Amino acid sequence: MKSIVFGLQWGDEGKGKVTTYLSRKYDYVVRYSGGSNAGHTVEYGDFKLVHHLVPSFDVRTDTIGYISNGVVVDLEVLNKEVEELKRLGFDVSKRIKVSNLAHVVLPVHKMLDEKFEMAKGDKAVGTTKRGIGPAYADKVHRIGLRLVDFEDKQNALEKLKFISELYKNLYSIDWTDYDKVFEEYEKIRSFVVSPIEIRKELQNSNVLFEGTQGVMLDIDMGSYPYVTGTYCNTTGVEPGLGYPMNIDKRIGVFKAYLTRVGEGPFPTELFGEDAEKLRKAGKEYGATTGRPRRCGWLDLPLLKYAIEISDCTEMIMTKADVLSCMDKILVGVRYTLCGKKIELPTNLEMLSKVEVEFIEFEGWKDLNDVNFKKFVEFLEKETGRKITYISTGANVEDIVKM
Repeated sequence: MKSIVFGLQWGDEGKGKVTTYLSRKYDYVVRYSGGSNAGHTVEYGDFKLVHHLVPSFDVRTDTIGYISNGVVVDLEVLNKEVEELKRLGFDVSKRIKVSNLAHVVLPVHKMLDEKFEMAKGDKAVGTTKRGIGPAYADKVHRIGLRLVDFEDKQNALEKLKFISELYKNLYSIDWTDYDKVFEEYEKIRSFVVSPIEIRKELQNSNVLFEGTQGVMLDIDMGSYPYVTGTYCNTTGVEPGLGYPMNIDKRIGVFKAYLTRVGEGPFPTELFGEDAEKLRKAGKEYGATTGRPRRCGWLDLPLLKYAIEISDCTEMIMTKADVLSCMDKILVGVRYTLCGKKIELPTNLEMLSKVEVEFIEFEGWKDLNDVNFKKFVEFLEKETGRKITYISTGANVEDIVKM
């Protein structure tokens, strides 16, 4: 069985918890894109983990995590996560593998990320400043440093010096602490494998692929330019691995309402007291940045768009319990632009100009309430997809099969 768990919105849908819960049925959990800008929070009850680079497998099981070459790896962040797991009593050093073709996020990437955001002024996209975009850009510029380069220390040192010199000349960024990079690499050296070595293992195993962010932040199909630097869609699996992989299930995760972090259009956004009420009830603050998330009602046109382009086969709803704080629940069902009604957007750059038509649902006290059941039935009918699980709380065990 090969499945993907991915976000159907602007990220923060609860993919980490869902992936962890489902991982028990799989041999591998594979991160196929993104970097340490991801923040997948998992509440185990006795402890909590925030996965930035370590794949979201249940640390109490024997599942193996693989970081593919589609991921850009911040060595320091990865080491901190592994050390935190060890401190909690989970030595996962034998259960993490990293492709030697993965690119490394360097300090200069973080410096440039911040510099670009400042230079953009009111056109800044609100990145996490974790250096993800610049690292992917260097990959395309063909000047990036890969884990495989460390097999020849002199070669790696020459590449680091070359990158440093380029950044100094092009961006006036001065950095020469190469020793720190080598120190961090040595700590994860035992994790590094060739993607060729692991290919047969993955093909002959049950694999759960873990997406980062959400479809609406995909570099190609998202709400560009307010997107991340990589492929968040299901289409990112094969380029992330570097070879073909047949997928059986595409499991899209979505919140019963909508949030986003950073800049960009948000047609169903709430403001004032209602926004703050929802933010507090849902604890809507970024796991990576701590920034308060923008909150709004569920946007059906965007959900349908994400389902269409991802070829989503089933859905999992999260945070429906949070909406029990609201007396009335709204859902945006279609857009109007220049007098024309739109149910499935084809030009996401027009999102800031649309007007939204809403329908209203009576609130619910709990998930057994008939009003909630009407809400679920409506979404399944409108999207044509079955909601197979519903998350009922923050804990990894708080999930109900439908």
